[in-house]
Amino acid sequence: MLYFKYLIVMFLRIRFVMLAIVLPCIFFACGKDDPDVPYDVVIDFQDVIIPNGQYLNDAGSSGFFQTGIASFQNTNVYDEEWDYSWWYGFAYSQMHDVSTAGYENEYSAYVLNDPPDNKFMVGYYAPWEGPSIEITFSQPVKDLSFEVANTTWAALAMKDGDYFTEKFVDDSDWFKLTIKATATEGIETITINLGEGVKISNTWNTIVFQSENITKLEFSLDSSNDGVPTYFCIDNIKARTVK
Repeated sequence: MLYFKYLIVMFLRIRFVMLAIVLPCIFFACGKDDPDVPYDVVIDFQDVIIPNGQYLNDAGSSGFFQTGIASFQNTNVYDEEWDYSWWYGFAYSQMHDVSTAGYENEYSAYVLNDPPDNKFMVGYYAPWEGPSIEITFSQPVKDLSFEVANTTWAALAMKDGDYFTEKFVDDSDWFKLTIKATATEGIETITINLGEGVKISNTWNTIVFQSENITKLEFSLDSSNDGVPTYFCIDNIKARTVK
């Protein structure tokens, strides 16, 4: 009888210990169920106010848009001789027209089924203005990731051709985005094909950098066909600041 009572007591103690472990995890979300919890830098641009839900491409005299700890290069140029203004760098956008070709649709993301309220950045690389366009961080970061995509103007130029671009037909046709991350340990480079032959990217593509202490990102675009518009989109930047 004493042995039986001993077993009951031990069983109750074990149940109590197990509850003491499990209940805090239920109420305080222990474990790895939410991968976003560790990130202290999350930039999805959803809080940015964009006039008429279209685009914002002029940061003014500062020369950059500031979102969180990230600064996005934005340069506006006015040519007095031709009375013409243009920009390069990054611009905010909320445009999702995936069917209209040409310059007048330069701010749309070529992402099928992207939510119409999704906001992002459009990057325009002007090679005659410099070797790259830049994003800088006010604090060094690590575990950096983000998403990139085509713009509709670039995608349809590759897919169908236009006045400046021949239609992509085989693997000799390509459109590449090169990204360089500057960190204390050196420069890490990632290149992604946004178009290769008839395979034209129509989704968000995740980029992940392994370097720590990243302070700057540089973006450039190149193609087998010089007529492809040198635009891309970027969204959902995540990182951890280096303490």
